[in-house]
Amino acid sequence: MWRKSRWLWWMLAVSMLVLGLAACQQATSTPTQEAAQAEAAQPTKAAEPTEAPTEAAQPTESQPESPLGIKPEDLKGVKVVFWHVWSRKVGDELQRLVDEFNQTNEWGIQVEAVNQGGYGQMFNKMNAAINAGELPNIVVGYQNQMQAWDMAGEVMVDLTPYVNDPVYGLSQEEQQDFFEVFWDQDVIGGKRYGIPVMRSAQYMFYNVSWAKELGFDNPPATPDDFYAQACAAYQANLNDDDPNNDGTGGWVVSSNASVVVGWIWAFGGDIVDQEGKYTFDTPEAEQALRFLKKLYDDGCAWQTESRYPNPEFATRQALFTSSSVAGIPYQIAAFKDAGTDDDWTLIPFPSAIDKPVLNVYGPSFAVVKGTPEQQLASWLFIKWFVTPENQAKWIRVSGYFPTRKSTEEQIQDYMNENPQWAAAFTAFKSEDTLKKFEPRDASWSAVRQAVGEYVSQIFQADFSADQIPDLLKELQQTAEELYAEQHSQ
Repeated sequence: MWRKSRWLWWMLAVSMLVLGLAACQQATSTPTQEAAQAEAAQPTKAAEPTEAPTEAAQPTESQPESPLGIKPEDLKGVKVVFWHVWSRKVGDELQRLVDEFNQTNEWGIQVEAVNQGGYGQMFNKMNAAINAGELPNIVVGYQNQMQAWDMAGEVMVDLTPYVNDPVYGLSQEEQQDFFEVFWDQDVIGGKRYGIPVMRSAQYMFYNVSWAKELGFDNPPATPDDFYAQACAAYQANLNDDDPNNDGTGGWVVSSNASVVVGWIWAFGGDIVDQEGKYTFDTPEAEQALRFLKKLYDDGCAWQTESRYPNPEFATRQALFTSSSVAGIPYQIAAFKDAGTDDDWTLIPFPSAIDKPVLNVYGPSFAVVKGTPEQQLASWLFIKWFVTPENQAKWIRVSGYFPTRKSTEEQIQDYMNENPQWAAAFTAFKSEDTLKKFEPRDASWSAVRQAVGEYVSQIFQADFSADQIPDLLKELQQTAEELYAEQHSQ
């Protein structure tokens, strides 16, 4: 009995021990399971970054690098020499702009501006510098001059890589801000020789007040209109009470190549083909010269000994004269000297085609070969000079056209104060005006001189219109010879 009771007690004790151990195990394991569940529901500590992500670790657009291989610090203290052609008031403004660039540019570039006289002197001095090997870094010149310098010594830098550089260049928006006819003018054979910083154009100066008194309410739109108005002015002076103005009144003759070319274009002709070869011997050129010859023979065009017929235009000895935008200040001064207040303006060449014609031209800034740092420094100065803000400053003193469209916003006051300039600029911007530029070949300097010499012959009393075809053949031959001479060097 006792054995049985003892055995039952022992079994009860064992059971109690087992239950106690199980309870202890459950009590110690439950928090561990809850923690595991919580950790499963939350990111583990190991999965968290040990420190906050840095800015560089974030996905960002990479900064552009210049293929020119020049860092901004490489430009510190670089000096460049700029040869230009301006003196007096315009030269003073140029120097002021150069000083401003030298004092404010972020690279520490220093530009030295040196006046070399006129464009002819500049051309000759550059040729001498090429031979001597002592060249400037920046030069101003016309496109045909730049090509001639390049042909003489391969010294002109192609600015295309600088214009398109992702760090130092011009954005597409900035490039498109340039007037297309100006922007394209400096590209010859795929090479960008210069940057258009200013432009001018050839116009007819037209006395609006006198024309209205003669019965004409609108400027001439065609050569026939031009002939009618010029001849009416000639007749008015011939039949008035002043014998001193007899033989005057119409258009003051000009055989300047820029004027002659404008008339050829006005009759639908051209003076070069698609390959850049000269084409003076054409039916359109003959038609243009016959028109000018008739104008002269009929007394409706006359010659003056004055190089610049500003006084003649201001005193109603001419209803029309030919000049560029740069001539406006001198004509204003002539009216002031004459004490007359006639209303006058600038008009494109009246044409036999659908649109009036303008001959646009002007110098550009170019970079001459030097060290990579000098070339980039030169480009950066040019880029700065052609900003709309600086163009506005330059226009106010030089009287040139801006080459960028957005510059107009900053010169509204100048346009209001200079109605003739504003009229000329408005005519240029018009889609109804045909804008063309002269040949850019290195031979053009010599050829344009030949044009003036040949065409001046038609304004002689002993020259007949029947001689015009032979004159054009001779001019064509001369132009071809000059072209061949330049390209055989």
